[in-house]
Amino acid sequence: MTPRAWIGLCAAAGLLLGAPGSARADAAGDWQQIEDMEANAPSAQWNTRAAALAGAIKYLGKQEEALRMFIAAYPADAHAPDARLRLAHLLATRGDLDQNPRDRREADAVLDELEAEPAMRDRRADVEFARLSIFMQRVDSVTGSNRDALLVKARAFVKEFPDDRRVASLLAEVATAFDDEPNTARALLEKAQPKAKTPELKARIADDLKRLALLGKPLDMKWTSVQGARIDLEKLRGKVVLVYFFASWSAPSIVELDWVRKLAVSDEAIEPLGICLDNDPVAVPSLLADHAISWPVYCDGLGWQGPLVRSLGINALPTLWIVDRRGALLSLDAKQDAEALIDKASQR
Repeated sequence: MTPRAWIGLCAAAGLLLGAPGSARADAAGDWQQIEDMEANAPSAQWNTRAAALAGAIKYLGKQEEALRMFIAAYPADAHAPDARLRLAHLLATRGDLDQNPRDRREADAVLDELEAEPAMRDRRADVEFARLSIFMQRVDSVTGSNRDALLVKARAFVKEFPDDRRVASLLAEVATAFDDEPNTARALLEKAQPKAKTPELKARIADDLKRLALLGKPLDMKWTSVQGARIDLEKLRGKVVLVYFFASWSAPSIVELDWVRKLAVSDEAIEPLGICLDNDPVAVPSLLADHAISWPVYCDGLGWQGPLVRSLGINALPTLWIVDRRGALLSLDAKQDAEALIDKASQR
């Protein structure tokens, strides 16, 4: 499974942490229960890939149970199509997670049935968006040509449904697949920016543009690690620097932490650094010890709102940056082809 697949999966799983609880006796109450499972989920801390996998499967199962119960109990309710759309996405996500073709086929079948229903004629955008979302979460596990296919599909959706409420978030999400093509990513973000309606989405797009502006330029970074080391990126010129952004509450970033550690020790010319978004800096050394991490890690306890994190436009975990020997930021998302990017950075 690719890192991006883990991001999508665990982001979805984070919405599923609520327990189904006792069933209510009306459609409105049961639907609110499903909504609450997504909106009020506590965060989980998984320290291994196996634990994250087991946890994600468990949470997906909880939501599947709630959705199937709602669909069976209230087939004519106004929320029934939404429940089926969510079920299709859930099945596709789980099918991608454990490579289960049966779940994938059922997801496609659910969408096909919805699309064929006369009552859904006015909701074609919802069905097409669901198909697009499912395709999107598989892009990083395939070739660049499929990434280009995602771009084609996204542009087709925007052309057919220009006023759809999800256009801005769709363009912003597709842009993340083109971090290595900043012109494409910037064009998508600039098209999304005027369409963004919520403060959260506006801030996300601003962050994404901020990161793009850093690409290819010397990265200025000075801080003191939780171990007491004073870090100045300028003094690390001549080395390839890995900068890994993570948090104990982010399952995918913990899942990939051991991989980053192995990557960091693969070449003594590599200098690894960590930026931890935990809210308790005192607990960070224990987390590092659990994963045999000895390299400098910064944590100010302010999470997403820390001045360093804000200045760099970080808004997703995990994130792995590579800084070349000249001190310039080479990649905003190095998880897919880190080895090749390290080779490239070391030759500059």
